[in-house]
Amino acid sequence: MALSTEHKLYIGVGVLAVLGIAVYVQQNQNKEERASYSAETAQAALPKIEVTEADTKAVTKIEITKPGKKDATEEKDKKPLTVVLEKKGEDWELTSPVKATANKSNVESLLSNLEKLEMQDRIASGTDQYEKYEVDDKQAVHAIFYKGKDELANLYFGKSGGRGQMTRVHGKDGVYAVKGYSSYTYSRDVKGWRDRTIFKFDEKKVKTASLANETGTFEFAKDGDSWKGTFAKGALPALPIADFDPKKVDDMLRAFKNLNADDFGDDKKKSDVGLEEPIATLKIVLDDGAKRILTVGDNAKGESRWAMKNGSDQIFSISSWSGNWATSELEKFQKKEGDKDKDEDDDKPMKIGGPGMAAPPPGMGGPPPGHP
Repeated sequence: MALSTEHKLYIGVGVLAVLGIAVYVQQNQNKEERASYSAETAQAALPKIEVTEADTKAVTKIEITKPGKKDATEEKDKKPLTVVLEKKGEDWELTSPVKATANKSNVESLLSNLEKLEMQDRIASGTDQYEKYEVDDKQAVHAIFYKGKDELANLYFGKSGGRGQMTRVHGKDGVYAVKGYSSYTYSRDVKGWRDRTIFKFDEKKVKTASLANETGTFEFAKDGDSWKGTFAKGALPALPIADFDPKKVDDMLRAFKNLNADDFGDDKKKSDVGLEEPIATLKIVLDDGAKRILTVGDNAKGESRWAMKNGSDQIFSISSWSGNWATSELEKFQKKEGDKDKDEDDDKPMKIGGPGMAAPPPGMGGPPPGHP
């Protein structure tokens, strides 16, 4: 049967629709393929940051340069600061701007973060956007990691935003977005890279402790699980401390058992900070004969104190908590009024009823029910 003109028209429209759909699908596929190809090409063109754990274990030297502070009031803080860390055997040393034992944990955190860095995207090509994204030599945090004489990574870190950490790779023009960056890990001040440990000891192994300061001389000796304490003022003989509280000695030892420096006085002299003639000397003797000796001087910042440990010329400051124990007066080791009252009450036999005393518990004492 011959098709009518109307039917032929419908068939023609249908064929055109099918062809149109086919063309649309093909174009989309081509577009996706081009986009995929472009993304793969762009990703392949990014400079690589591929640092493994084996690489970081082989790092022998680290240089980190921080820009000067924009809001600094002191001239020295306006200048860039370069910190140099070098591996010596299994340990790390800070070799610039001062020579000191490095904080090994902080160095290891830095190397761990280096492993996590991952290049994400190119933000700008060329070099004309460096200042805008703060990856130029003047504004960036510049970190170089060495394996022997070879550079493992040489990176400049600038602004951080929604697209990631703005980064420049030495020898590669362009600004790139990196993920995984921890600004705190790279931007520590000098004391943050130093080992701040002064000394450590187990307070349970302390045999004797003595403290001499402006108020007098305290002597504490272990008596079983507790303490005995004496005090001498000037040339007077030492006498047992009245109302002595042995727990206060334990409190004092806790302030020193893991003593860390708050800061360092590398530019100080002993005569500048009251350590030529210390205002306090603490001596702790352990049960194996080992000693921990600390001399304490003037205030540093607030109530913190300048101090030195025996056998070292390093001047450092200690916290107000430790400093206040070093300058303790006699009453610091005595029981407070409330504590004395409590102890006296503990020694008395319990009394029930009577004027001024607690009422007897229900069911105890007093006449039987119904009796006056």
